[in-house]
Amino acid sequence: MARLLFDIFYDEECVSDDAFFEWLKHPDQSETEGKIRIKTNLIKIIKYLLGRVVVEMSTKDFFFWIQQAETEEEEDEEEGS
Repeated sequence: MARLLFDIFYDEECVSDDAFFEWLKHPDQSETEGKIRIKTNLIKIIKYLLGRVVVEMSTKDFFFWIQQAETEEEEDEEEGS
């Protein structure tokens, strides 16, 4: 998880190389207290996002079908005009 976040922060140039190494060399003891809360919140976010992705993937055909039906309905209405 941390690797993914670090990659994103690095790729988006949100955090410099020096800042990453500074963090690694000088751990802040106050971070330990917040790590559990952060980890819990990240797990909740990941579960939500993964759950949403699974639902979106499993309903892709359903939404395609609805969109196709709406398009056909619009075409029928245009032909009837």
